[in-house]
Amino acid sequence: MGNHSERAARDVRPRFAARGFTRTGVYLYRHIALIILVDCVIGLAAYVMAFLLRSVLPLPFITTELMPAERLIQVKHYWWLLLILQPVLLFVLDTYHEIQFKELREFVLSVGTANALLILTVVAVYFFTGNLTFPRTVFPVFWILNSAGIIGWRMLIKRTASGRRRRVLIVGSGPLAQQLVDELGRDSGLGLEVVGIASDHLEKGKSVGPYRVLGNLREIDSLIGLHQVEEVILTPEEASWKDQLVDSITHLESLGARISIVPSIYEILIGRIKHFEVRGIPLIEVVADPYDPVAAFCYRLRDIVLAVILSIILLPLWIVVAGVIKLFDGSPVFYVQDRLGQWGKLFRLYKFKTMPERAEDETGPVLAAINDSRLTPLGRILRSYRIDESLQLLNVIKGDMSLVGPRPERPEFVAKFEKEILGYHERHKVRPGLTGLAQVRGHYHTDPVIKLKYDLAYIYNHSFLLDLVILLETVRIVIRREGI
Repeated sequence: MGNHSERAARDVRPRFAARGFTRTGVYLYRHIALIILVDCVIGLAAYVMAFLLRSVLPLPFITTELMPAERLIQVKHYWWLLLILQPVLLFVLDTYHEIQFKELREFVLSVGTANALLILTVVAVYFFTGNLTFPRTVFPVFWILNSAGIIGWRMLIKRTASGRRRRVLIVGSGPLAQQLVDELGRDSGLGLEVVGIASDHLEKGKSVGPYRVLGNLREIDSLIGLHQVEEVILTPEEASWKDQLVDSITHLESLGARISIVPSIYEILIGRIKHFEVRGIPLIEVVADPYDPVAAFCYRLRDIVLAVILSIILLPLWIVVAGVIKLFDGSPVFYVQDRLGQWGKLFRLYKFKTMPERAEDETGPVLAAINDSRLTPLGRILRSYRIDESLQLLNVIKGDMSLVGPRPERPEFVAKFEKEILGYHERHKVRPGLTGLAQVRGHYHTDPVIKLKYDLAYIYNHSFLLDLVILLETVRIVIRREGI
């Protein structure tokens, strides 16, 4: 689209706001930090209220005796445990993800289960710490109050979304627009309603997938008003000159040269930049090396400690799984496959066997797919809970992999993708991961180009906090058997 599209994009925003098409209402589901904070407040309030109610109301069918009101200040309380377990269990039971699309019965089941696990954990802590004077009849009241509070809070969040889909105008009709249209067609749960396309390259009335071209870029103002557009998604008609330079940038960086560009207004507006200037001209440094020795040491230490602990915990399960595979599917129990790791180094990746031997003799190398017909009945169970991949903790201990990072790919597919996708080799600047941002945000069917963008977003923005979020998301996906 060139400079004209950038100018059109800048022109849209002021007029868009001036006409009153700013966001209407508050979409609470977008504010995760606020949701977590209120969850913790509800938990503490329910805890205190449970004590107070037990001092004024008997429990039918349980006890008619009232608890002394001073018991609240006599008992040792583990507030910190409640504050930690409340959001963690609600996260694992999937009450933070896509709140606007869930039904009441889903919240009742998830929240009720999370609160039951919370109470069991707290009871165990009180028992093992010898705090046996704690009034156990408080817990049923707490379960009711906490569950009701969290469910009510979730329904309020859902109501702010009102089930309404945001009306979207796609600007551009090139390959990226087509890719976006395809992904929107696969996932109807995104809450987006595409009203049409704006493009200078296709005539009005032509189609990009199921959507018609409504006008050109000069008509964006009128299209926003006419179709009550709430969101505009910009897609370039073709790869920009900067995208074409990805390979050159990597090559120059390997020679030790610092690479920088003179940014456009568009680039300054959309990104956080590491910049400097030359006589008043701002420059953006192209940060091509995400490796930091100190950070790398800390991440490696974390990987070793957690991988060893998890391996010890999972060892009994591995022994059982190996025995069951041997019994039902025969030898070999393990599957070893070549993958490419950091800097393109070849390593051997470990998995439990989930397919018959020589499953690819006729087809050759095939990418994993949803509902893969090659899986054995036992293999399907192992794959659904990611048990087959848990053996890769041994790869993490060896140093071939990290807990979090881009998933390692087979050499055959790497060779193919490097020819087809600009910048694909950038994935190999870090250790591959047991899980990654592309795995928790994408699906088996997600296009490799989109997965690469997730991988690069992680590589150049990774942190301990982001890793923690990805690991927790992975736990949630495994428990709910998503993407299978």
